[in-house]
Amino acid sequence: MNYKTVNRIVLVMVDDDEDDCLLVEAALYEAEMKCDFYCVKDGQGVLDYLNRKGSYQDTDSSPRPDIILLDLNLPSMSGREVLLKLKSDHRFRSIPVIILTASSDNEDISYCYDTGANTYIIKEPSFAGLLAGFKVVKEYWLETATLPPKGDFVSRKKD
Repeated sequence: MNYKTVNRIVLVMVDDDEDDCLLVEAALYEAEMKCDFYCVKDGQGVLDYLNRKGSYQDTDSSPRPDIILLDLNLPSMSGREVLLKLKSDHRFRSIPVIILTASSDNEDISYCYDTGANTYIIKEPSFAGLLAGFKVVKEYWLETATLPPKGDFVSRKKD
């Protein structure tokens, strides 16, 4: 269901649960959130994607994300570690990161906002709840907020 069109936003989801990726993709479609959607299975995968390593060297098949959806519960490298790496790197820190996780733990929520997450969403157990959440995401991130300009994130200048 990747509907690729020039100038649409690129949304990259980091989640090891293929069913969650499929549900989010369906919710994006139902919410009429016009974006190119990619799912990466783990923290190292998204870092490889952003750094153009391995199978992610082609910019056409792995374009710069406008928004990253990040699960906290990932194998080998947690979402917390990924968030810290993203927000510590001058090339990636401007990319909005939406935490999409099952965790409602106050410590997780505080950590994510303290580390630079832009939004924290607790995964809804129903498709209807997930769809309602993505309608709000669409309204805010695509229709209200101004996203950082597109560009080559690998070559951005340091602070």
